[in-house]
This record gives sequence, C-alpha cells and structure tokens, in this order.
Amino acid sequence: MPVELREHVKRLSRDFGGLRQLSKRVGLSAGYLSRISHGLKDEPSDATLIKLGLRRVVTYERLSDGQ
Repeated sequence: MPVELREHVKRLSRDFGGLRQLSKRVGLSAGYLSRISHGLKDEPSDATLIKLGLRRVVTYERLSDGQ
C-alpha cells in the first residue's frame, strides 16, 4: 500500500510520543526525521526506509506524447 513518506514519519512520531522518542527507537537523528516530516528530505536511503518500516517502490508511466 503506497504511503507518503512525510506523513508516515509524522504518524510514527505521534505514535511514539514525538520525534526524539521515535529517533531513539529507529536509530535516526531527530533532526533528520524532522527534515523528512517537513518535506525537506525526500530521497532517503533504503537502509533508512527499512528503519522506518518502509521499502522503496518504483513505478513507470508512459509519456503522454508516446515517447
């Protein structure tokens, strides 16, 4: 099921009682998680995604002019 990264981090933060608690739980800095939740970091590594309970899924779309 597709999820938006920043919304996922915000939800986890709420679930764990804040970014600092989430940070300790997943092993990422609170500042880094904050940048993700504010949309300032949008291409985390696969290792980071795994820590957040996610995986990268790539999709392709055809160009509208047939190229």
